[in-house]
Amino acid sequence: QTAADLRNDRSLRAVIIRGEGRAFCTGLDVKAVLSNPHQQTQRLLERPSGYGVPGNDIGNLAQDVSYLWRELPVPVICVLQGMCYGAGLQIALGADFRYATPDCKLSIMESKWGLVPDMSAAITLRELVRIDVAKELTMTGRVVSGEEAALIGLVTKVAEDPLQEAQAFAKELVQ
Repeated sequence: QTAADLRNDRSLRAVIIRGEGRAFCTGLDVKAVLSNPHQQTQRLLERPSGYGVPGNDIGNLAQDVSYLWRELPVPVICVLQGMCYGAGLQIALGADFRYATPDCKLSIMESKWGLVPDMSAAITLRELVRIDVAKELTMTGRVVSGEEAALIGLVTKVAEDPLQEAQAFAKELVQ
């Protein structure tokens, strides 16, 4: 909903996405899905989600949560701390830039559950890292640190205070 709402805000110059607390996002809320599996799964997978770009509204809600950030007409910066796993990483991959703490832990966890990271990683991941690295991360679910993520191109910058760095970068972009 947020990305769809922001798409039409002409006063917007940049967006910073961040998590609260000890993690950016650790992925799908399994408890919520298990509380009513049929209804929750149906809502995540029905097409179109209703949030997509008119005329190109083909994604389901799970895909749109991560990919619609790319539809915004302004730079989107994602600030990562703690853990960024599974769906959380796919949301981050939808941003134009990713700033992380050195000790942030990132992983495409879906393979651990026998799932395909189909929220958008099939597109966004291969644009950032070499294809063999994308396959390795996708097939193994290996956890990488913020430092390693920067070395392989998964994150844009590593900083002790990524929010402060992202805010400074956003100001630079809109000048």
